[in-house]
Amino acid sequence: MSPRVAAAGEGDSVDRRGTDATVESALSALGLDPADPLATVTADPPSLARSLAAAARRRGHDHPNDAEVARLRDELATLDDDRGSEGADGDEDGAGVAAALERARERAAEAARDVDRLRERVATLRGRLRERRDRDGDSTDGATEPPADLEAAFESATRELTEAETERVAAEQALSRAADRARRLRDARDRRRSLRDALANRRREARSALARRMGPPFADALASPPAARAASPDLREEPTAFDGDPVVGHLAAVETADRDEPVVVSAAALPADPAPATVAERLCAPVVLVD
Repeated sequence: MSPRVAAAGEGDSVDRRGTDATVESALSALGLDPADPLATVTADPPSLARSLAAAARRRGHDHPNDAEVARLRDELATLDDDRGSEGADGDEDGAGVAAALERARERAAEAARDVDRLRERVATLRGRLRERRDRDGDSTDGATEPPADLEAAFESATRELTEAETERVAAEQALSRAADRARRLRDARDRRRSLRDALANRRREARSALARRMGPPFADALASPPAARAASPDLREEPTAFDGDPVVGHLAAVETADRDEPVVVSAAALPADPAPATVAERLCAPVVLVD
């Protein structure tokens, strides 16, 4: 038995079965990261590739993708910070921007219709006024509208047209701003999606490569008691091809991790009723055993 295995004995382990302790409460009490795939053993373990990659990192391995992963993660964080500083709120904000753009379009369209209507009105009144002045130059017979009223109507329509044209300019500017914001939001959303896809791909590549590095120790762990499962040669090259009990595979992955921190183990995940020291020896790590 190696010195590390011998150190992980009864004194390093705690049996909390029969108490109100849970996996979650034990993780919290021990200050362990719930996202760490090696921190727990439960009936629903994480993927073997994830566990083996984490074990590889525990043993000092890294991957060429790590720098790219960090860059992509930082760029995503910057985009998220920019979105927060602009008051954006994900899909809800996208819906708000779309609604604002639609309102701006309606306003611009209405302003354009008003301008067209008033231009036609001004042109009609200008024609009537010119015609009236021409007739007044020849005679005053047949006048149906006092010249003052026609002049007033023309001046009023001209003022309304000026106001409508001002409103149209403002509406078009508002539409341009709304369209620009919608475009920037769409571009940022597309960029975030692209970055997330790239980040997931780089992480997947690194996880797969790191997991393969753990093939030999993983196969050895499977072959040792209590699993005592003869590992096929293929598992030394591609350990994630393991198709046995996921909990057995996860136990072997944790065993390979050279872990100093405790592992919180749910007794319900284990096939027998083990003593904490037995589990600690199996995992080469201190154990907190809970129901």
